[in-house]
Amino acid sequence: MLISVDGKISTGDTDIMDVDKDYPTLTGVKEGLQQYYDIEQETDLFSLNTGRVFAKIGFNEKKDRPAKLPVSFVVVDNRPHLTKQGVSYLSKKS
Repeated sequence: MLISVDGKISTGDTDIMDVDKDYPTLTGVKEGLQQYYDIEQETDLFSLNTGRVFAKIGFNEKKDRPAKLPVSFVVVDNRPHLTKQGVSYLSKKS
């Protein structure tokens, strides 16, 4: 497991290891996920993330009008993972 700059734990740094896919299968972890997501939405108003993550969750392909989130994102993208479409979607969402 890896830990990020903001202290969040990840199951790895490859696309094969994915928190959103792995955690719901882990006994003892899956039972608390909803509670974690509920608390996260109330407390994390600033998010440091990478362009790779946003690309991985499909921001480059999304074209709908997203609901606004009360979160400000800081995005580090040293390789252009996010396309112009992805940046546009992220800007509308945050």
